[in-house]
Amino acid sequence: MRNASFFPRSRYILLCLWVLFFISPAHAAPEGERARFVPGEVIVTYRGTGAEEALHLRASSAEGGSARVFGALSSASGNTVAVLRIPGKSTEELLEEFAADPNVLDVSPNYIISLLMRTPNDPRFSEQWGLYNTGQSGGSGGADISAARAWDVRTDALADRVIAVLDTGIAKNHEDLRANLWSGPGGSHGYDFVQNDDDPEDDHGHGTHVAGIIGAVGNNGRGIAGVAWNVKLMAVKMLDADGYGTSAQELAAYNWVLARKQAGVNIVAINASFGDSSPVQANKNAIETLGRNGILFIAAAGNDGRNSDSSPLYPASYGLANIISVAATDKNDRLTSYSNYGRNTVHLGAPGGDTGGGAGAILSTWTSYTPGPGDIFFDDMEQGKGNWITSAEGSSQNLWDIIDTTRSGVPTKAWSDSPGRHYPHNQRTFLRLNRDINLSGTSGESIMFGMQVRLDLEAGSDFLVLQFSPDGGATWRDMHSFTGGGDKWKAFITSVPPAFRTSRFRFGFRFESDSSNLIFRYAGVQIDDTGIGRANASSYNRIAGTSMATPFVTGATALVASHFPNGSAAAIRSRLLNSVDKVDALSDKLITGGRLNLYKALQTGSDIGDDGTSGGCMLSSTPFSLVLLLPLLGLTRRK
Repeated sequence: MRNASFFPRSRYILLCLWVLFFISPAHAAPEGERARFVPGEVIVTYRGTGAEEALHLRASSAEGGSARVFGALSSASGNTVAVLRIPGKSTEELLEEFAADPNVLDVSPNYIISLLMRTPNDPRFSEQWGLYNTGQSGGSGGADISAARAWDVRTDALADRVIAVLDTGIAKNHEDLRANLWSGPGGSHGYDFVQNDDDPEDDHGHGTHVAGIIGAVGNNGRGIAGVAWNVKLMAVKMLDADGYGTSAQELAAYNWVLARKQAGVNIVAINASFGDSSPVQANKNAIETLGRNGILFIAAAGNDGRNSDSSPLYPASYGLANIISVAATDKNDRLTSYSNYGRNTVHLGAPGGDTGGGAGAILSTWTSYTPGPGDIFFDDMEQGKGNWITSAEGSSQNLWDIIDTTRSGVPTKAWSDSPGRHYPHNQRTFLRLNRDINLSGTSGESIMFGMQVRLDLEAGSDFLVLQFSPDGGATWRDMHSFTGGGDKWKAFITSVPPAFRTSRFRFGFRFESDSSNLIFRYAGVQIDDTGIGRANASSYNRIAGTSMATPFVTGATALVASHFPNGSAAAIRSRLLNSVDKVDALSDKLITGGRLNLYKALQTGSDIGDDGTSGGCMLSSTPFSLVLLLPLLGLTRRK
């Protein structure tokens, strides 16, 4: 097409505009950024088809010059279309020269173009195949949620859009999350229904991992990017340091979220990466009520590799109009072997990753603490009993002592409730610190208790109980209970709640066995490397599960709800479901037969009609504990 910019009568006026445009500081490439066009090159259209020889001659006038004529385009248009490179001349000079030639129909710089996608500068973004899959680590290019293309449309959620993460809490001081945490009255980032306080610190890692997938700060030069680079994340801790909770805690979390919504907090979605096989009618009703208040409920389909049509898992399988049930796909767009599915019950897939923790798993934010020298408090038991007091209650035998043992094949010393490797029945004994730890100056920090513990107890009958004291041992509160264990070492951490951040903090243990006289069957307890210290605020980890797939959809919900701010929850849900990439491997496994595509969901022309997938059935209920949907950690339901 003839370029009107170079009609003879206006050529010189427009030439001035060209020059002003290109010498203007506003259009110069900032230091470190890519230039907008190739210096010394122009694209020229000459009148008629006989200009090829003249163009080559013109280009050869400078050493290293070249002319490339596009034969098919020239023949079809009846004019000579070419790109010229003439070293020693600036682009501006070439534009001026060719614009002055009456045989030139149009001329323009050789602009540098790029894919219509935006990628952040977060150093580990290249490892996040679920967002941008280029085939890294043996994956299939494009087996992702099209985040890079979507970010060319929108990267941030609106400031008033909030996502509630119902999980194990969120690490409030993580370098990639703290800027995106919702802040309520008094500066709280949510609520903890395990310790019943307003400090929902993550002492497991799962909730922090989920939060990072949804909304790790993007383009901040650190770690990773979340689906939504800037979104408010509300931490609702309803699962403990082992990843367990109760139906009552779940219900309390729903009630708290609803109260915040009614108080004016614009919560657009809940991320629910947990579940159990037993429905609870009160909880189903609560989720439905949340839906009537405009809150979408994004739920993990489960990690049992089962058909949810016949083996439902809740809350994902309640079949309510505000629920989106999410299956897990791998880096090759296949349904993972562990993921639940259901042609009538599971809506769509999203990247959940391969098990094993390798590059095929999902990389995200994490929280961790390993006790060691230099912490606020640390005792590896190698120096003896100086920090400790032992005692027994009633007729119990005080058997606590430091013994020689091994951990990972390495000799170590540890406290044991039963140095003879077998404990008697009817015991109630104590191991506690004999001095105070000053935590009074740690407000706002992520303070953790950690230890290595080896357990071999009669499950459900005999227990080791971790206790905290805020007043030098005058009063004690039970913080965590251990049973079973299988005679294996495990690392355990839990957060120290604000109520215990005093100058007289102590911790200790209570051991108790029931009346069953199963002598010589169970070896008891060993405790090593106890410590109080600060959580790692720059930790990342790879794990897999439908727990990981779900927050991809939740993050997408935040962006779609922001890009279409007047859309109803039902319209947003339909938009997400109706814009999936159809995948052959999912065609007969999921309601939509597809995997999340964020870019399509953000397009104005997307079909947002009723998708007709809100059906469900009502079942009787029995309350059981909730477990994280995370196969890597091998968690099972605890009664």
